[in-house]
Amino acid sequence: ALVHERFEVKNVDARLARYGWMPQLLCDLAGEQPPEPLASGFLDLETAWQVVLRDRLGFETARPDVDELLQWTQRVETATRLEQLPSEARQDALAWLSETAGSTGRCVLACLAAGRGADALPLGLVCGVVFAADPAGRTERAHAAVRLERYVQDVPVSPRDGEAWARSAGRVLRRSGALEQFSGALDRADALLRELRIAEFAALSDWLPLGFEQRLQTFGQVLREQVRHPSPEGATQVECAAQAVHEHQLADPAAMRAERVRMACRLMRALTRPVPEGGLTSVLLWQADEGAFVDWARYRLLGGDEQAEVSMAYAELRAAVARRRAPLARALADEIAADPACGCDPGGRVVPVEAVLERVVAPLADRHPVLLLVLDGLSVSIFRELFSRPERHGWVEWVPQTVGAPLVGLAAFPTVTEVSRTSLLCGALTRGGSAREKSGFGAYPALIARSSGNRPPRLFHKGELAREGNLASEVREVLGDPQQKVTGVVYNAVDDHLSGPDQLHQEWSLEGLRWLLPLLREVRGAGRVVIVTSDHGHVLEEDTAVLAGGTGDRWRPGDRAEARGEVVLRGGRTIGPEGAPSVVCLWGEDTRYGERKTGYHGGLSPQEVTVPLSVFAPVGVSIPAWQPALPVEPQWWDQTVLVERPAKPAARPARRGTQAESPAPQIAMFEDSTAGRSAEITGDWIAVLLTSPVYDSQRKLTARVDITDPQMRTLLEALSERGGKISGAALAQRLKMPQMRLPGLLSAARRRLNVDQSLILQVDERSGTVELNQSLLEIQFKIGGGGTLSASQAAQGRE
Repeated sequence: ALVHERFEVKNVDARLARYGWMPQLLCDLAGEQPPEPLASGFLDLETAWQVVLRDRLGFETARPDVDELLQWTQRVETATRLEQLPSEARQDALAWLSETAGSTGRCVLACLAAGRGADALPLGLVCGVVFAADPAGRTERAHAAVRLERYVQDVPVSPRDGEAWARSAGRVLRRSGALEQFSGALDRADALLRELRIAEFAALSDWLPLGFEQRLQTFGQVLREQVRHPSPEGATQVECAAQAVHEHQLADPAAMRAERVRMACRLMRALTRPVPEGGLTSVLLWQADEGAFVDWARYRLLGGDEQAEVSMAYAELRAAVARRRAPLARALADEIAADPACGCDPGGRVVPVEAVLERVVAPLADRHPVLLLVLDGLSVSIFRELFSRPERHGWVEWVPQTVGAPLVGLAAFPTVTEVSRTSLLCGALTRGGSAREKSGFGAYPALIARSSGNRPPRLFHKGELAREGNLASEVREVLGDPQQKVTGVVYNAVDDHLSGPDQLHQEWSLEGLRWLLPLLREVRGAGRVVIVTSDHGHVLEEDTAVLAGGTGDRWRPGDRAEARGEVVLRGGRTIGPEGAPSVVCLWGEDTRYGERKTGYHGGLSPQEVTVPLSVFAPVGVSIPAWQPALPVEPQWWDQTVLVERPAKPAARPARRGTQAESPAPQIAMFEDSTAGRSAEITGDWIAVLLTSPVYDSQRKLTARVDITDPQMRTLLEALSERGGKISGAALAQRLKMPQMRLPGLLSAARRRLNVDQSLILQVDERSGTVELNQSLLEIQFKIGGGGTLSASQAAQGRE
């Protein structure tokens, strides 16, 4: 009667009579917080349990599944709230939870009953190792399964329950913010693995911190073995070891370490590629097109890894790259010494810095207002990192139709600011400072000819860019004025960085340069074309040796080479101090004259001599006689190896009372996205797709979609060769189209392939990655043995 009154119901489920304690507890709860009236007027058993579990134990539902149960065990108050229940109520509550969460939930509750509730989630992760299908340590892990029983009231954990427990723990950790919330559980799982004496097999887990470290250690070992004798086969082995690292769930939180692994793989691929034998133009173009990306990857490995063995592997890899580049650097220095004038084809890609105003800036100013953006000390490698995805900020890179590729600048000698930058901004070989640059730029005849009478060319230096911590209003006004035809800005962020100590990991982005994005915003609003260039590049500090006698970082006055790595330059494009006819420069990367800094310039290495010289226009602005650039990354930059994985073992029924003979699913690090196909497509599966009735039907439904069968074939071939995933830049290269046009083609491809909104083709806008679900494609288009998509499969494909 009391329950009827408190809950305002006419009838109560008769099954509540089985729980003699429940009526009083329900009334107590109703007294603490009056319940909402039940519209049906009937209090059923499930509603009663929902009230008890919510108000006394903190559950949200009446029937918590094993995932909810695992999360519940990780709350600090769980044990206390359970103890506060009357003894009989506590036993019935645990029995109810055991019934709703199934056999795996009973394992979790057994932890709780053993006083190890907080270990329930870590033990689930441990089960991923104990019951893994991998043959490694099968005997040791079978013994560990027996030792595991003491954590669950000495009850055997079946492989089926162990596998389900591991999957549930993984689902809990995949939820947003869970890795940070349950970081203590991850550390505890490592400790439990040691207690079970199978810590050496932690790499079988996609979650354990110890497993991540073991996978990194294995990667380092494979890398050291293969870097000594680089080969395509060795690069593939390194790639396979790297794949295991990237598939670990802690690879994203350890983003910098995972990025170094990716860069090491790229360097291994680069080591198998040819380099030019010599020749000024060929070396400069190689540096711009490939060497810059080699440097990007190599410099990212500076500082090594937290593990000493992995650090040693990176050091050996960097050394191998440096040894391979040394003859190239020497050949370039000899070429320049033999011909300091550096004769270049006026119609080619290489433009000396003193010719940039005449050959690039002035012609572009004929049609559009322009900005010459000079980032002092900017190497091609940092430039490519900064402008890796300019379309995100509304810019498109353009190249001359005559050469079909970005232009490349050639610094003056020695490669220092007072020579090379002054020559660039004055349009003639000269030496000087900022005052000389400002007057020379403003008085350059070809620029004056393109300017309005009352708006001559303007040049802003570092001290003029900012006021009160913001981009100066005068700079904004000039850049935003479309009548100001020619403007120049000198931005010193890179050169300033080189002058500091080499104790920071520097990643370059447009967002990271304080005034650059506001500057580019003003420029874009005025429809201004931007020429991004530099005066010289640089090399970074990496165990360089100090030589005596130099006045600069990597050059000195003189007319005789006296030490290793020196070369003498006389005349031509060389401008010594106070009219000196010659200077001595360093060509190797391993020596310097000045004090230790982050980086150095003044020498003749390809990195110092080669200068970025690229043109960008706002989206929607066209440049006559120019065309949008194709992606510039070399093929090896994004190449991935498709790893062959063993097939998943067939399921067998377990014998009663046994554990070791029960099947276990394939370990996650070897799972294949195409596992579970109804049949493997052999031969030309793309031709089968393009001629299938379903595809023909899609072609008719999307008749206005602009994608041809040859384009679809190229798209699918590229994805298939990369294991179903490819970067947008690599795909645009394969399709031979500017990256700015790729989104339109991908939109058309998705409309053609994603039948009934299934996610066969997906695009990650944040990373620019394109991904193909080939197994779902086979099902939807009924090829390769694929049948009609079931309701559950369709739902999964749309999630």
